[in-house]
Amino acid sequence: MITSQSGKSVPVNGAFTPTECLTKGRVGQLSPSGIVSLILSGFELDDVIAMISLSKLYSTPQITERIVGKTRTLTRRQRNKDNINRLSAHQSAVAFQYAKILEHANFVFGKQTTAEDWLGRPCPHLDGLIPLDLIDNAIGFQVVKDYLERVELGVYQ
Repeated sequence: MITSQSGKSVPVNGAFTPTECLTKGRVGQLSPSGIVSLILSGFELDDVIAMISLSKLYSTPQITERIVGKTRTLTRRQRNKDNINRLSAHQSAVAFQYAKILEHANFVFGKQTTAEDWLGRPCPHLDGLIPLDLIDNAIGFQVVKDYLERVELGVYQ
């Protein structure tokens, strides 16, 4: 468990999935429109940091910055303990996309280290692109998601 700025305990390393970190464990109870409402409200920065901490790959400064923005901004936001820091709707959508892909890759490849290795290397079936570089936009996210679904079904030519 880690303790967030707001004093809440957040399970890490298997107790919560990435999307459960973002939704405070309610992802299975929410409709797709409920998830959209959370995204539009903006995820709490502490919850996004808890999600990022689940992954060695996502914890690198370059990937963390893709999800939450510039490192200086993140540091300044973390120091501001007077109020709950929320990401913008766009940043929250990106964070959710990263969380969903990490979960799906973990399921497909059976091990987080294998999933993270796949996410960080060029994929011949994605025209040599690195899956991690595609996740932060809607079309790239869908391409990676579709490919993982094909791998899951054994149809990945």
